[in-house]
Amino acid sequence: VTKQVAVEVLPNMTEDHLCLYFENEGVNVEKVKINEGELPAVITLEDHRVVSSPGMYETKVGSVAIEVVSGDITKETSDVIVNSSNENFSLKSGVSKAVLEAAGPTVEAECLSLGAQVNTGLIMTQPGNLKCQKILHVVGQRDPVKVNKIVDDALQMCLKDSYRSVSFPAIGTGEEVPDHWAPMPATSSCHSVTIEAGSKEYTDVLTLFQASCKRNIIKIERIQNPVLWKSLLLKKRDMEQRNGHQNNERQLFHGTTHDIIKTVNEHGFNRSYAGKNAACYGNGTYFAVNASYSANDTYSKPNQNGEKCMYLCRVLTGDFTVGKANMITPPAKSSSSVQMYDSVVDNVATPSMFVIFHDTQACPEYLITFK
Repeated sequence: VTKQVAVEVLPNMTEDHLCLYFENEGVNVEKVKINEGELPAVITLEDHRVVSSPGMYETKVGSVAIEVVSGDITKETSDVIVNSSNENFSLKSGVSKAVLEAAGPTVEAECLSLGAQVNTGLIMTQPGNLKCQKILHVVGQRDPVKVNKIVDDALQMCLKDSYRSVSFPAIGTGEEVPDHWAPMPATSSCHSVTIEAGSKEYTDVLTLFQASCKRNIIKIERIQNPVLWKSLLLKKRDMEQRNGHQNNERQLFHGTTHDIIKTVNEHGFNRSYAGKNAACYGNGTYFAVNASYSANDTYSKPNQNGEKCMYLCRVLTGDFTVGKANMITPPAKSSSSVQMYDSVVDNVATPSMFVIFHDTQACPEYLITFK
């Protein structure tokens, strides 16, 4: 049995969005049509009850009612509220920040305590100041298969403890900046933060630098640029889908000069700088495996005080092959394929140098000043 229903749609919602929503809930959608400028949309589907109002969509499959709501999850009154967090359940950005701040410090302390113990990626805490009975904290994922598993595990835990309603945020839809970043100034799109010497973050960068370069470090700054970071994440997701694996990212070094630091911090790496120095493997942006290479005066020219600079970068190297002089793009993976390599190198077996040809494949993460 089929019937047509009228459903109000949110701005920018497409026919594909509606199809996916209903099909994910086990409702067989035969036809979805959104006429431009005409609302509501008309959907032909199996005979399940569908109710809609502005900002809310509800369907009932068997005895289970499913609602899609646009609103503030911290105001929900369901038995359980799900919070999408990080691996140690301390994420203080996005939805997780809102949940922890609304719940209060006792819930945050409980998260830190339970997060330090062995767990399966889910922990249950008291509600604190929220109106629910419990908060279920999960390790957020973006991969659809992993998101499905998180939702299934969360529902199983709620069923086991006899809870009858649960509210999920839109898991996996955010492109959050790292949770250890400092707050961004309201009037700035880029922020440099000096890392405290002796901290774990400082030591991690120092270890990578000193593995090949024994120069004295003056300071290490974290470069916080949300636009560049999110662009890198989008490119990384695309690369993972195309390449069929997740081994696409490396931390690499890039020597620089004092006069372009502000430009790189604000806008990232630009291929127009390519060829300024050697370009033996193509006219792209070069990154070194070893800091000692980038410490050469050719790539990190000292200022009048003898201070030099290099970046430690997140670089999407993906699948790579040997480069050649005058290349302006990576070569195709085969003569019969339009798929191109993601980067080129000096030696495929033991690369010491990577060259990229797309500016969104690299993000300056730390600026190291040294002598």
